[in-house]
Amino acid sequence: MSDKLAHLNSLARLTRENSDESRQQLLHEVTDLFMQSPDALTEKEIAYFGDIMGGIVVQVESMVRRHLSETISTVGNAPHNLVVALANDEIEVALPVLTNSNVLKDDDLVRIVEKHSQEYLQAISKRAVVTEVVTDALVKKGDDTVLGNLADNRGARFSENGMDTIVERARNNDELNGKLLARGDMPDDLSQDMFWRVSWAMREQILGVGDELDKTQIDALMAEAETWFEEQKSKRPLDPAENFVTRKEKLGQLNDSLLLELIRQDKLPEFVAGLARLAKIETETARQAVFDPTAEKLAIICKALDINYDVFGEFLFTVDFDGVRSPEETEDILGIYNRITPRVAQKALRFLRTRLSLRSSL
Repeated sequence: MSDKLAHLNSLARLTRENSDESRQQLLHEVTDLFMQSPDALTEKEIAYFGDIMGGIVVQVESMVRRHLSETISTVGNAPHNLVVALANDEIEVALPVLTNSNVLKDDDLVRIVEKHSQEYLQAISKRAVVTEVVTDALVKKGDDTVLGNLADNRGARFSENGMDTIVERARNNDELNGKLLARGDMPDDLSQDMFWRVSWAMREQILGVGDELDKTQIDALMAEAETWFEEQKSKRPLDPAENFVTRKEKLGQLNDSLLLELIRQDKLPEFVAGLARLAKIETETARQAVFDPTAEKLAIICKALDINYDVFGEFLFTVDFDGVRSPEETEDILGIYNRITPRVAQKALRFLRTRLSLRSSL
């Protein structure tokens, strides 16, 4: 090692060399000397190399700086100050270390995120590991490309706040929503919230994923929903409409035929209460579904209950109280109703059976 440092000392004397060619050659020699056995260097020796290379690198053209960045980007104990300087250089120089160097600390990366353009953020978002603190910074400032990279990156870890932020920013971006849902680490409440605000095309894609649930899983989910529903029902007194539905349920008369009869007789509270009881959701949730002009949630509930297409069609026309739905929108809803299966709709209905849905404005 002493021979190497002696050689380095002799090279250091040449750092005042004025010609571009000489400086480039000097940087090349110092870099080669460092790369011979970087793992064997002490912290003091690494700092010495960093000082010399850092003094030269600012005096050479970008192509040479880019080569140095590529060379040391995967060296775990490269001089920290040198790597930081390269990471803040022009993007062609910075890219290798931003993407690959483990020498950069979270604080370094956050400062770069706050200071530089989207190209720098895009490079950071592709790192093998992106910690929560760095992800938090990226989701605040990053563009759609940065957010998409993070969603695709299984090495990116999200804090609760970071996940909230990216989900909110994905509100009108189906592609990003799809990537987030595919991660598998999104909290249930956020995935449920996301489901109801994406396009129908996106929802059908979500509902089609993992549809091959075995009967045991389906039974377990239904039993869990039944238990939760009974708990909710016992927490408050029943109103007259719910009392009516309870009697019909005990008589074995609570079915889609009863719902059709109620809607035809303009007994809307009883219709809502009956729909809620059949679907095992809160009455308020059912009421919101019935009064939603888009009728999207009503379609999910009815399909999950395997209600006949024609019966659902009559529901649809009857609950359009103000005539706000256009014929085209009605046809779209009927088309969706015809396409999705009861089993797939059950998956969506599970989103309506959560406590979140009771607190949210659906």
